[in-house]
Amino acid sequence: MSRPANSDHQPGNCLTCGNGACGMSTRAPLVRGGRRAFILDEVWPEFRAFLARERGEGDQVLAPGLFGHARYAWGAGVERGAGLAAAARHLAMRIVRDRPGAQRQPAYLRHDRQVFEALLRRLDYHADRLVIDQRFLPFAARAGVLGGRRYDVLMVRYPLAALHERLDALALAEGASPSLSDFRAPGDLVRDEAAGLAGAARLVTPHHGIAGLFPGRALPLDWARPAPLAAAPGGRVAFLGPAIGRNGLAVARALARGLADPLIVFGPDLEPGAWAGVAIERRAFGPGWLDGIGAILHPAAMTAQPRRLLQALANGVTLYATEGAGLAPGDWQPLSAFDPARPARRFPTPAAGGRS
Repeated sequence: MSRPANSDHQPGNCLTCGNGACGMSTRAPLVRGGRRAFILDEVWPEFRAFLARERGEGDQVLAPGLFGHARYAWGAGVERGAGLAAAARHLAMRIVRDRPGAQRQPAYLRHDRQVFEALLRRLDYHADRLVIDQRFLPFAARAGVLGGRRYDVLMVRYPLAALHERLDALALAEGASPSLSDFRAPGDLVRDEAAGLAGAARLVTPHHGIAGLFPGRALPLDWARPAPLAAAPGGRVAFLGPAIGRNGLAVARALARGLADPLIVFGPDLEPGAWAGVAIERRAFGPGWLDGIGAILHPAAMTAQPRRLLQALANGVTLYATEGAGLAPGDWQPLSAFDPARPARRFPTPAAGGRS
């Protein structure tokens, strides 16, 4: 890369130099329109539809390659990599999934970094535009691959700084819940992610709560809506679980104490005495999981993918939730509207279709 004549400017790299005549330049193809690279991780149906709309001829699409795993089923024309790193991540997820956040979350972050580093080795550096999964964003910022490029971020969770704020606020309100303070991401990782988000052109997400953090830059997507399940109607109230502080356990417990029927509870109890003073009925997810349910209590501080809630909506169930669920405002009722004496009643739904 040569230095432009009669200039005191020292270019940082081939993407910012602009001297396409240089024999060492990698920018020559960009003069003809550039190339975009998608650096992807887990498939969401909303992001798969976004990729199908946005992808141009010649764009590079990178995703972990783990044969036969639906998590990475992005479709044809994807350049697979990071197979060993992805397999190691899945093994680690199984090992730590029931451990406290102080052990679980650092393992997730470490393996996300290893998957990204393996994918990065395949990145075509002719690409002057990126679309990158949020899990990889802080590591991309550290690696310097965002500099000189326009990039969009696929948002799969609240930013780490916002997550910490929400957990801190909930910990003050529910001080007896040890899980609310058991993990915070390292400060440098929080800063790197924040810097990456600040430089992004678009923040792409179907999550209404996350999109609301980025007015003017968020690109909202529509949630993929499932068809209704075959389910018996009814007026019972359910909590999707697991029973842990970040899912609003204390709020759900207080609201459920006035119910005439036992609260239907899904998922494990991850805190001692989770349902003290509340009559509950255990139920597992399966084909008939919505039988008899007319309302769901979902006071969680944050939900990444509200797939169960979307299925309940398709079946006409009333949701009492917060904006952290990520659903459109018309899809849920505030928790203050919940009346344990008259929670809701779901009537039979059509055999096909659903709410849009």
